[in-house]
Order: sequence, then C-alpha cells, then structure tokens
Amino acid sequence: MNNINSFFIVVFFLFSSQLKSQNTPLFSDASLLSMVDRGGDFIYNQEFEKAALVIDSIELQLPEHPIVPMMKAMSLAWRDQPIRTSSPIYPEHEKYLLETIAKSEMISSKDPNNLEAMFFEMSAHGLLAEYYAQEGSSFKAMSQAKQTYNLIKKTMEHTAQSSELLFLSGLYNYFREKYPERHPFYKSFLWVFKSGDIERGLVQLDSAVHHSKIVKIEAGLYLSYIWLRYENRADKARYYLERLHKKYPANDYFKAKYLECLIRQKDFEYASPLISELQAHEKPYFKMCGEIFRGVYVEKVEKSLDAAERFYKRGLETGKLSPDRGEYYRSVAYLGLGRIAEAKNNLELAEVYYEKTIDLDVTDWLTEESEARLDEIE
Repeated sequence: MNNINSFFIVVFFLFSSQLKSQNTPLFSDASLLSMVDRGGDFIYNQEFEKAALVIDSIELQLPEHPIVPMMKAMSLAWRDQPIRTSSPIYPEHEKYLLETIAKSEMISSKDPNNLEAMFFEMSAHGLLAEYYAQEGSSFKAMSQAKQTYNLIKKTMEHTAQSSELLFLSGLYNYFREKYPERHPFYKSFLWVFKSGDIERGLVQLDSAVHHSKIVKIEAGLYLSYIWLRYENRADKARYYLERLHKKYPANDYFKAKYLECLIRQKDFEYASPLISELQAHEKPYFKMCGEIFRGVYVEKVEKSLDAAERFYKRGLETGKLSPDRGEYYRSVAYLGLGRIAEAKNNLELAEVYYEKTIDLDVTDWLTEESEARLDEIE
C-alpha cells in the first residue's frame, strides 16, 4: 500500500466466498473461516499475541495447509509496516512466503485444479513482486508478477461474478493502467497483460466497498490509497480511512494514512491529536510522520516559520533511522522547508529544497506545487 501491502488479506477474503465445495478444506469450513477472520482482526489491530493463538489453533487442524505460513507471514509484516526488504524481520517474513509457495505447489502436484493451492501461491508471488518492485529489482518483480497473473487468470475461470469479485477486478483494471503511468519503466513489459480500465476499476472498487460481505475493509484501504496518492482526492479518501481508523484504532499505519488525509484537507483540528500520538511513537517511521506533520501544523496554523523549520528538520533527522521508508513524508518536509526559505528570501536554498521534493515525490500534487514555485523564483 505504500504500499499496497496487505495482498494476502485482500485476496484471501475475496476468494474465500467463491471457492466453497471445490475440494477446499479451508474455504468450505465456516468455523475455520471464522477463525481466520478473527485472526485477521487481531493482526490489523496490532494484537499479535492473540493472533498467534488463533494461528496455532488453525495449524492444529490444517498442519500442512499454506494458510498457516501465510498468516504467520502476514502477522510479521504488520509488525513493521510498511515492510521493506531491508526490515530486520523481512528474512523471516520471506521464509514464510516461500513456505506458502512450497506447500501450495505440493498440493497442486497431486491436484492441479485445487483452487486453494492456486490462491495461496498467487498471494505469495504477489507479495514478493511488490517487495521487489519497491527495492528497484524490476526484472525480479516482473517475474513474480507474471506468475501471479497466470494464477489469477486460472483461478478466475472458476469463480462466479459477485461483489467480492468486483474488488479484484477493480484493482486489476485500475493498476494495470495507472501503475505504468507513474512508473514508465514497466510500460514495455506490460503488453503481455490484458488492458485495464481506470474509471471502471474505481467504480468496481467502490461497489466492492459498499456491497461486498467480505472485502469491505480491504477495498476501503486500497481505494483510500488510490484517492490519496494517485488521484489527489483526499475528500474521497477520508470516508474510507475514517472507518478504518475507528475500527482498528491501534493500527498505526491506518492512523498515519488518516492523518495524511486530514492534513491534505487542512482539517488541523482533527489532525492535531493524531500528530501528537505519532510524535510520541517509538518507531522512527511513525515518529517522523508526526514530527513532519507537526511542522505543517505550525507553519499553516501557528504561522511560526522558525518553529516549523525545526520540526521539518527534526522529522528528516528522525527519518534517517528509517532511510528506506517515508519518501512521502520527506517530500512534504522538503516542500515546507522550501516555502520557508522562499519566505525568508533565501531563493537558492528554496530551489534546492523544491528539487529534493520533486526527486522524492510519490504523488503529483507535491511536484506540481514545487514546479510552480520554482517557476516563480527562477
């Protein structure tokens, strides 16, 4: 999500309603599905010890099933969101993903049409593709994405149309077209993937949020990310993020995304207490988020440029403890520092900060403001 980063949760609940009575010991068992749902809630709300007990209970009933290593991988990932390959827990996380693939392949070797095996293998390959793309390993990412795509096509041949299916279709339709716009490198590789439809994808995702029984939370998370980072419509994102934050108040990643949305809307009254919470966070990534957004608050509300400058610089310094994450927050800080330098008539320094904003920017609006300000001062 930054990560579009809860691929397993997303796709699992999508297909769990579709694959009953298809030689699926997990998907056809309401009791087990309820346990997985409960475990997912614990993971989302950062209650990892409770989640581990649920996973252990599932393992007792399905010791060789790929659901077990996949849930362990998911639990690890949410301990260090947004997870990167440089994370200390990534090797163990990857180990569980590879175990998921191996157990899925073992089932498929005996039953090539087993949909559960296809699903879990697809999920693990999808996550690995995401991580490789984030670290810049483009060819490895495309290799994993191709395997994911082949499995998606095969699995969808066995699924009926439903509001749950609209979610996966919406993701594919949107990102098949939008991702290469943001990352042109991938354009030359995507001809093998069927074309998507951005507008249709947005409609399908919204329909999944409002009509699905299983993937409402996951659809809301992805759709809020799209509106925030790709479409620059914080007003659209707020509806989904507010619901996520209220349902999982202990989830710091949801909290940071909700705060980002509030700042974009200039709703500083609601933003201020969340800023304080993240400023006090022990993890550098979330602390950086709080400090930089406090800089925005001080600059925009209190009109204190010197104090805002201190918060921006403090946030950037904190971010050095988490150097591979938080590009968006850093770009916000550099844009703020550029505005402050410009207000103090230090135009050369302002230009440096605006260029840094553009270099780091993962959105369009930060770049647009920086370029507009550069045009004014050059």
